Amino acid sequence: MSANHNVTAAERIVNRKDGLVWNRLHSEREEIREVLLKDFQPRTAGLPAPSPAEVARATYWHRELLQARLRKIDDALDRLMSGAYGNCSQCGRWIEDTKLDFDPALTYCVECWQRMQTLH
Repeated sequence: MSANHNVTAAERIVNRKDGLVWNRLHSEREEIREVLLKDFQPRTAGLPAPSPAEVARATYWHRELLQARLRKIDDALDRLMSGAYGNCSQCGRWIEDTKLDFDPALTYCVECWQRMQTLH
């Protein structure tokens, strides 16, 4: 009689070589969520105090950047779990390992990214 083990997709990912990527993305995700949950107060040691409007503007843009990064990380984690991680979302080609080492949340290969930049 063999034991029947129900293994979640997350457990399969962590047990594979992609576990390091999973851990790196998940750690960054948790750090961002922690920052977003706290009240953001810009530190300006030794500088004149910014106006309330400047603080609000800086806070807004900081939160927007963090939320955009969080979406990229969540997308990368989804691709990792579905088995599509490392493939360009546009053309399907493999994204270079050196690029993924630099930013494991990359979505596009260099060629597709450059093509998209020329269109905008």
